[in-house]
Amino acid sequence: MNMEILLPHPEKKRALLVVDMQAGFITEHSRHVIPAIRAVITQGNYSLVVEATFSAEPGSVWDTQTGFVFAKEPVIPEIRDVLGPDTIKVEKNTKSVFKGNTDVIGILHRTDIEEVHVVGIDAHDCVLSTAEESFDYGFTTYVIEECIASSEGKEYCEAAIKILREVEMTNHSPRIRSFKKIHS
Repeated sequence: MNMEILLPHPEKKRALLVVDMQAGFITEHSRHVIPAIRAVITQGNYSLVVEATFSAEPGSVWDTQTGFVFAKEPVIPEIRDVLGPDTIKVEKNTKSVFKGNTDVIGILHRTDIEEVHVVGIDAHDCVLSTAEESFDYGFTTYVIEECIASSEGKEYCEAAIKILREVEMTNHSPRIRSFKKIHS
């Protein structure tokens, strides 16, 4: 698959948040984003990359409210192999990357990040929550549409994209004035 991906504002100091690219979230509905995410990591010229992983233990709110339990597991090798040694690692047991075991907000401020891009799985859940919280923390934030999916099905990803487009938070926002084009 060869697709063009538009990355907003290459002139800005940007961070990439890679959300929950773990084997348990890779399904027939989500595996197609792996090459695009690899391309964004390797060609996007990000000042900072954050790798987030999710887990939900028995007895957690995930278990008690939704019946969902998810064991700790690493990022899939196809993504891990292109992450650099300076990648910031975050383990989380909730939706947002900002609520994990690493002070991502502090790191973004200390490194003078101007803009945040979000990629990964699940678009309707952890990706959406992370993007909204990034915006709430005062960062210009864009979800890279070609690099998100929902493990449960295309309709969930489409719903998330509809919400994000409404608030100008995807890389296809008409308000973006400059792009870097990359190919996966």
